[in-house]
Amino acid sequence: MKISKYLLCFFTLLPAQGSISVVYNIRVAETSKHLDVDQTPQYPTLTTATLFTTFREKYDGVKHNCQAGLVTFIYAPESFVISAQAAVGRVASNDQGVRFSRVQADDILVAAGYSPHISDTKRITFSGLVGFPLHTDTSLDHVQLGYGHYGLGAQIDGSFVVTSNPGDTLRCAARIIHFFPRRVCASVSTDSFAPLNYDIGELVDLFIAAHIQRAQQCIEIGYNPSFAFNARIHPELADAAQKTDYIRNSFYGIYKYRFLIKTTNQMIALGFSYGFEPTPKVYGNKSLVSAWASWGVNF
Repeated sequence: MKISKYLLCFFTLLPAQGSISVVYNIRVAETSKHLDVDQTPQYPTLTTATLFTTFREKYDGVKHNCQAGLVTFIYAPESFVISAQAAVGRVASNDQGVRFSRVQADDILVAAGYSPHISDTKRITFSGLVGFPLHTDTSLDHVQLGYGHYGLGAQIDGSFVVTSNPGDTLRCAARIIHFFPRRVCASVSTDSFAPLNYDIGELVDLFIAAHIQRAQQCIEIGYNPSFAFNARIHPELADAAQKTDYIRNSFYGIYKYRFLIKTTNQMIALGFSYGFEPTPKVYGNKSLVSAWASWGVNF
């Protein structure tokens, strides 16, 4: 009973700090790689290196930032796609002058998909995704890189040529990921921890973008609404789990340039994103600003 009182007090005064993930960021994932329609058929393998940074400010004034490096590997022979993503970086927070930072690995995200031939102007890919945590979930105490939970999900991607130029396409995606509960420990004092069963629930992403290509250059502009819901924690402590749920709106733009070095297809990309969370109030993010740069090699 004494521990429960401490926990209730702790979570009332100090809400969940949250997580920042690069591998689960669908804007970075979709724009730092070639989709099937972009890859050269005789070169089905793509590796991409991405530098990513983000700055977030919550409604209550707490600020988070992250700088990370992401590596993506894709193998897409004919109608099948296999991909893997991994990242490592530094996350930091500033809570009214109280600063915290650490270097961590993000989760590893693996996907496998099938893309049946529909037509030369339409492409749809169905994928399954599995996420593997590389560290325990400590988001209840401090901001962390990655979610720290095993994840299982499904995604559908579509690309549709919308003009006489085959490089002008409308791209869309929908994804749902279920995260499995995990036993975590949260601090109730400077030298005391309490075990909790923490379930961060589900993450749903929608993605729509206009992709305009001219010769080796292209510009992409898109919108990505995200929904995190069904978070639960046991024993139930104030509204700590509800502070994990959110609705997020993100808008982004990216510039890509493709070129050859000898006979190797390569690509560089520069992206920028701005977002905000209308809910939850107080503990949600008032603004989220992200930027990333990618270099891909197709072979």
